Amino acid sequence: MTGSVRAADTVLAVDLSCSGLAVASASASAVLDPVVAPASVLAGMDGSSLPPGGDRIECSERSEAAAARVPDHCLADPLEHVHRNRVDVAGLSVPVRELLAAPVARALRWASATEREVVVLAPSDWGRSRTSRLTAAVGDLGVDARVVRAALATAEALPSSASRWAVCVESCRTRTTVGLVERTRAGLTLVDRAVVHRRDITRDGLGDDEVARILGVIADLRRSRRETAAGSTEVLVRGRLAERVVDACDRARLLSFVVPPISPVEAASRLYAGL
Repeated sequence: MTGSVRAADTVLAVDLSCSGLAVASASASAVLDPVVAPASVLAGMDGSSLPPGGDRIECSERSEAAAARVPDHCLADPLEHVHRNRVDVAGLSVPVRELLAAPVARALRWASATEREVVVLAPSDWGRSRTSRLTAAVGDLGVDARVVRAALATAEALPSSASRWAVCVESCRTRTTVGLVERTRAGLTLVDRAVVHRRDITRDGLGDDEVARILGVIADLRRSRRETAAGSTEVLVRGRLAERVVDACDRARLLSFVVPPISPVEAASRLYAGL
């Protein structure tokens, strides 16, 4: 720990992993929606005026309503496009930097905060380039951002967790990331990770073996560390396939739990307060 310790309530945790948006402070938490849409689309729905400066991307309750009515004019998971420079959303060319910042801006509005230290949980398969892009995008909002891989918070999301090793499974819209986290007295370490991509059955003509492939990756990660075979391991599963993966783990006699969407971000608000 360096520098002066800040009050816990000055830290806002925002979870952008698993194609979702969850937010927590020391006093409250909520699950929101990261879907974005151009203000012009939203204005066409509710008759409002465009914001000063013209059309822009928006993440809000209005964009949630638009996603239900005109999903083709919205973007459900802005983080899917982190590797690009610009993305077309309903005819509006949006810099990816603005796209990444929009869900965090919604989280800041939820917290009624204009200046706040922010801890952002990013997908655990991201490398330095993508986390740097997200950090810069959040910085444009005028807040200090610390980007943390979501597996580290997931490992501490359940109060009953006591195993030395946690296999953290994050299932988003297009892929599933499996991360192996070690718990020690010194802290949490993301030791290894692997990605299982979702297949397009209509395009590839293959059966739905996604859950089986995820279990195969879990087994591979456990075998990569002999210590994990000793029994002090648990599988913590979040996102789109959580229930199915836990059912499969039960059949394979693996200790596993479904992690509620709000739990990792609440853990992050505690873990990183004052750091």
